Amino acid sequence: MRGICSSQKVSMGFTLLEILLVVLIIGIMTVVGANVINSQSPERNIMDAAAQFQTELQYMCDLSVLENRAHGLEWTDSGRFWLTHHAGDWVLTQNNQVADPSLFKQQILLDGLIQRLESEPEELPHIICQTDGSHNAFEVRWLLAEEADGGYYALKSETPWQLSGAWVEH
Repeated sequence: MRGICSSQKVSMGFTLLEILLVVLIIGIMTVVGANVINSQSPERNIMDAAAQFQTELQYMCDLSVLENRAHGLEWTDSGRFWLTHHAGDWVLTQNNQVADPSLFKQQILLDGLIQRLESEPEELPHIICQTDGSHNAFEVRWLLAEEADGGYYALKSETPWQLSGAWVEH
C-alpha cells in the first residue's frame, strides 16, 4: 500500500493575497488613527499653542540673560514680532515674525487693560524679558474664533519669573 498517493495539500505559509489583505487592513487602521489624532478639539489646540508660547517666552528670557541684552515680544494685527534692545532702541530681529495659528485669536492685557493692536510694531514691546530673566506683568488670552462670548485660555505672569495658565469661563 505504499503506492497510494495522498492528495492532501500541506500549507507551509501565507498566500500573497492574505499578506496583501493584512497590509491593507493595517493601512486603513493607520489612516483612521491619524485622523483621530489630528481631529483634536480647539481647546486642546489652544492649550498646545499656549504651551508653545510659554516655551518661546522662556527661551527669549534665557537669551536675554545669556546675551545680557533685553528682548521683547510685540503683537500687531498681522502677528507677533521679536525685538532686541540695542543701543537704547528696540530693533526688530531678523526672521522675527512668529506665525500665529488662525484657529483662534489672541488678546494681550497690560495692567488689566486689553491692548489695541497696531499695524506696525510700536517703540516699546508688550512683553519685555530683562537681563536677569524676569519679565513684565502681562496676560495673554487665546479665544476661539467662533465663540466670542465663550471662555478663553489665559496665560499670565504671577511673578516676574513665574507664569500660570488656566481656562476662564464667562
